[in-house]
Amino acid sequence: MKKKIAMLVAMLLCLSMALCACGGSTGGNAGGEATEAKDTLVIAAQSDVADMDPVNGTTTNDTIKIKSQVYETLIERTVPEQEYKGLIAKEWSFNDDATELTIVLNDVTCHNGEKLTAEDCLFSLRTLRESANKSVTDKMDLDKSYAADEKTLVIVMEEAYMPVISNLSFPTCVMFSQKGYEEGAGDWSKMDIGTGPYMWSDWSIGTSVKLVANENYYVDGQPAIKNVEFKIIGEDGNRYIEVETGGADICYNLPGTNIADAEANDSIAVFRELTMDNCYFSFNQRQPLFQDVRVRQAIAYALDIDSAWAVCMDGVGQPAQGLLPANINDSIAKKDSPYHVDYPVYKYNLEKSKELLAEAGYPDGFKIRYHVGHMSLRQAYGEFFANALKQVGIECEIIALDAATNSQKLKVEHDFDVYTWGIAATNGDIDFANRFFQTGSINNIFGYSDPEMDAMIEAAAKEPDAAKRSEMNAAIQKKALDECIIVPLYQQEDIFALNTSVKGFRNGAYQAPLLKYVHF
Repeated sequence: MKKKIAMLVAMLLCLSMALCACGGSTGGNAGGEATEAKDTLVIAAQSDVADMDPVNGTTTNDTIKIKSQVYETLIERTVPEQEYKGLIAKEWSFNDDATELTIVLNDVTCHNGEKLTAEDCLFSLRTLRESANKSVTDKMDLDKSYAADEKTLVIVMEEAYMPVISNLSFPTCVMFSQKGYEEGAGDWSKMDIGTGPYMWSDWSIGTSVKLVANENYYVDGQPAIKNVEFKIIGEDGNRYIEVETGGADICYNLPGTNIADAEANDSIAVFRELTMDNCYFSFNQRQPLFQDVRVRQAIAYALDIDSAWAVCMDGVGQPAQGLLPANINDSIAKKDSPYHVDYPVYKYNLEKSKELLAEAGYPDGFKIRYHVGHMSLRQAYGEFFANALKQVGIECEIIALDAATNSQKLKVEHDFDVYTWGIAATNGDIDFANRFFQTGSINNIFGYSDPEMDAMIEAAAKEPDAAKRSEMNAAIQKKALDECIIVPLYQQEDIFALNTSVKGFRNGAYQAPLLKYVHF
């Protein structure tokens, strides 16, 4: 009898387990309702936002990845196509001489419930003009600009300046509610007045940033996921572990050392996209030594760019293809460009390097300080090139400083000999990169100054004819290569690891994913 009872209990237990398995989880609901679909996207991010200010605050690639979900620009630059399309702006047009730009707005509601108007946009641009990022408003005469009506903004230009469209897509060029800004006394930590697909929810400094969907977003069906949480994880390998173990859905800035593991994992997808950035090597031309083009060229011939990439990069990015990456419009690295130049111009040749050094009066070489910064990758390149230069008699003292100190030495004190840094068409227009070679530019770390180059840069920026402008931009790049102002080393790459349940992932400009398209 006891045996029969035991068998009956066992049968009932098996039946109960089978019913649970077939019926699915109830989530603890007494009524047995199905568990709600996942409504939070968790991202393992490398850096915190530092501040909530989109105009005058910190604007690194990492902070833009978060802030661009909350604030939006008039115009959007698409990648990898490098085309411009309306975002807040519905349409735009220049007048005949390109001195006025008329912008018609979409019907947009700010996070504080106020309708965004042309007056709000004009106020936003004028606020930007007074900020540390005011270069975005270059050539705009914002005192003469005006709102033609509630939805029409007319930007009056000081002179024709074709990169203005690119500047209006720059992530600091955000639009917001004037009323909300004035009520919040300009304190971004106390106001949420943007127009983006997400709004601020909670910020635990150094730990996490949480966003919540903007229910009044002007595009139907976006964003698809209600909540986004950025977990701040500075350690490279630990970000990938979060995705691997299910603690996060996406890993930003996947390290090269984790790529093979991620690609071998069936539950993880790897998203890769070359950026518009080249890392470069350059010289302090304020010093007589580096004012001699033969010295610069001699060093360039001693740098084996392909081998350095193979040794130092863990398969990330690619060796530089030109002065600027080929995915920048008007880059002469493009194979189909009528102005294409094969790179490197100074192909690895130690004998040629020694010959030029002798011609310049340095047959026995010299000693230099090589500032490599704080990044381990650039430090690896520094060691590789220091060994190469030793073969032609050049002794390098490697100087690795933290980011702030290194920037102070290079940009303010000009206390360096050679260094590595990055060049990019950051706003999407090649003019931004051209300005690295302009006298007095903040990005002209190398101290190059040539009135002819300055005139070429200004002329190209004003040229409305696309074909003529391409020719002028090509001439600027060729001049920079001929004079060996910089030696581009490698093109950088964005790499993300995603759980395969994440769909619709798209990268945006400035290496900031467009989370409004993401769904599970």
